[in-house]
Amino acid sequence: GSLPFLHVRLRSMTLLDRFKPALQSTWLPLALLLLALSTVFVFGGDRGHFYRCCAHNGLSTEHLTVAVNLSREHGFQRFTHRFVDEDGDVRYNPYNRFPIGGYASMKLATLPFGGSPSAQIAAARMLMLLFFVAAAVLAYLSLSRLASNRWIALTATLLAFSSYYLLYYNDMTANEAMPDLFVVMLTFHGMVVFVQEGRFRQLLVKTCIALLFGWHVLALLLPFVIFGLAREILRARSAAASSTPPLVVVSCRLIASTLLRSRYFLLGIVALGLGLSILTFNFTMEYVALDGETSLTELPSFKSMLTRTGQKSDFNERHASIRSWRPFLEVQFRRVLRMFIPYPLLGFRPDGYFNNAALDGYPTWLSGFQGVVLGIVLVAACLIGSMFVRQKMLFAILASFGFLWTVPMRNSTAEAFHNFETMYYIGLPLVSFTLILLLARRLTRRDGVIAAAVVGALLLFAVSSFQMGRFGLGPEAAQAARDVEQDLLAIHELVGGEIVTVRNSHDIQELHINVLGYSTHYYLTPIFVEREYYPSGDHGFIVMYHRVDTDTLLTPQNQYFFLYHGPDLIASYRSAYPSIVSTEPVAREDFDVYIDDGTVHYIKEPCRHEDTRARFSLHVFPEDIDDLPDNRKQYGFDNLDFRFTERGVQFDGKCMLRVNLPQYDIASIRTARLQGDGHVWMVAHVIQAPKLMSEYPSIVSGEPIARAEFDLYIDEGKLYYVKEPCSIEDVEVGFFLHVVPADLDDLPGNREQYGFDNLDFGFDVRGVQFDGKCVASIGLPQYGIARITTGQYDGVDRIWEIELAPDAVE
Repeated sequence: GSLPFLHVRLRSMTLLDRFKPALQSTWLPLALLLLALSTVFVFGGDRGHFYRCCAHNGLSTEHLTVAVNLSREHGFQRFTHRFVDEDGDVRYNPYNRFPIGGYASMKLATLPFGGSPSAQIAAARMLMLLFFVAAAVLAYLSLSRLASNRWIALTATLLAFSSYYLLYYNDMTANEAMPDLFVVMLTFHGMVVFVQEGRFRQLLVKTCIALLFGWHVLALLLPFVIFGLAREILRARSAAASSTPPLVVVSCRLIASTLLRSRYFLLGIVALGLGLSILTFNFTMEYVALDGETSLTELPSFKSMLTRTGQKSDFNERHASIRSWRPFLEVQFRRVLRMFIPYPLLGFRPDGYFNNAALDGYPTWLSGFQGVVLGIVLVAACLIGSMFVRQKMLFAILASFGFLWTVPMRNSTAEAFHNFETMYYIGLPLVSFTLILLLARRLTRRDGVIAAAVVGALLLFAVSSFQMGRFGLGPEAAQAARDVEQDLLAIHELVGGEIVTVRNSHDIQELHINVLGYSTHYYLTPIFVEREYYPSGDHGFIVMYHRVDTDTLLTPQNQYFFLYHGPDLIASYRSAYPSIVSTEPVAREDFDVYIDDGTVHYIKEPCRHEDTRARFSLHVFPEDIDDLPDNRKQYGFDNLDFRFTERGVQFDGKCMLRVNLPQYDIASIRTARLQGDGHVWMVAHVIQAPKLMSEYPSIVSGEPIARAEFDLYIDEGKLYYVKEPCSIEDVEVGFFLHVVPADLDDLPGNREQYGFDNLDFGFDVRGVQFDGKCVASIGLPQYGIARITTGQYDGVDRIWEIELAPDAVE
């Protein structure tokens, strides 16, 4: 009865024997690794010509702009844009905080596609993916030496590189992302070869290459040099223990002689010298770009170095709560935990900042304090486990270099806020997975366990790559990105090489694409681009994220960015100025506010350069709430906030802005100039005030539907509040208005949990006071109404309240 079983077992053993030569080959694991890594190209997907949202896109376009600008024509300066200063001189906005290697490689990749920005972006993205693949291959080669097992190295590499952070940022065209990660892995491989085979020249060359690309490798070199020197000094002291001179003299002589002979010391000197040379080169280039008029301590790169190394903090008040050690370390340990979790298991949403907004809705063990504890346990287990293997120094350095980079730079928002920095914790999963697999193989003594792990890792990486490839801008946002690109290309074609003033600084947040800042630089860098440095714009062209339908509009087909001929646009504002100021403004404040023919004008005279940095809020309250876009109905007003640099011009010592109001019937507007988190001044203007005054006699001619502190009337879908006599004290507090629909399905999605629509309002935007009377009106929703509750409140208590039944509403 056991013969069939024996037959099957013998056949499986024969099958295993057939595959043993392949399993022992040196090329098969590497071939499988390259096959798995190739999926990042296959499943890359069409994310549009722009990048993923948030920091990914902002840094990508910024660094790619620097790379594209790198040319002999500009003296190989690295800059984001050129501008014309107040004296009319051409200036560069330099960007030299990183070594030149990453930018030079991007420049070479994009050089054949100089006439096509879209092709340049695609080429740069492919280069980043190649750096990603190369980094993974180098990690595999290092682990195969450390673990003495290629299959364990293959499995650990694939598991570690399935991380959300690595797959999400693997095509980000930033010097400090994939290029820097690649050279870190390159240098670590040189360390492994040096320790095992003594090939110092190879390590030296790899270190020099790494320093030409980025600074993260310093966090790897520092412990390697220190531990290597300490080990050599201890060995030398042990060998000289029987010497007769005093111990202190022997120690000093030993240390000196050991340093002179040590290759670790030479490595440190070479790295330090090359690093200082690169910094000197960067500072010199920046000094030249700024025409030798800036001191060393004021150079942008020098100030960036101070903040990144913790000598100077660039945190503002908004970030004050996360400057202390505890919140900083909590976030770091959560990031460590997330580095161990492959993308498909939880499917993180993008989060470009220090907080945990991307983890909303996920289990508390991941996003709460439990996540911090698990992160600490993982780090401790990884470091302790490193002490029980032969190459403990290399394992420990690989596991800890991420913290050695991040912790000293705690006071830099760039390091603390940019989530892509988490990828430099890659050493922790690499070491941990390797140690776990080594332990599993030792305990089971079966190759089948490792074979199963290999198959699982291959599948997991493929699924991770596929899932991340599906994550993109989405069809609407991708189309919007393409439209933006077409706008900028059309502008580029029209302006040629002339001066362009860019009046845009906002992101299109609702489209999830950050295209308005650095992307304008990317598409317009071959020409002069100025922002706030020369605000008059009396020359060249002006680009605005604001459409003004005049003869000066040169790109009527555009959708987001609009090009105007500068002098003509200024002339149109100049010609409109006398007729506007001949009328009485609705408010005289820092900027006088005028409303004319569906347009709000803000005018200031005299106007200084500082005034061109002003920010404004503009809230538009419609007559009928249903006229609002769906995403604004919950607030009861349209938000048209803006900056002067987006919609204003300066001429003849005056500042003037124009904002077109929406086309629906408007009850009132509320506007303010903003400073910090508060208002410098606030203006409320009821556009429908004359209409309310004229409607008053017909409103009070009938019987009110209810009497309280205010009499309530309903006419043609509007609810009126009337009081006579009325003083200013009667309307200084707000009104609440809660509408319960007959069918709860009619409620907006954000109000379903409350069971009523909230239409609260202030009298200053819905009412008018005249001749001792107060009248306010608000449009009711168009759905069937079951009940209305309304009254006044002072922010804490309700002053009066009344409930209207359906028959009263009808």
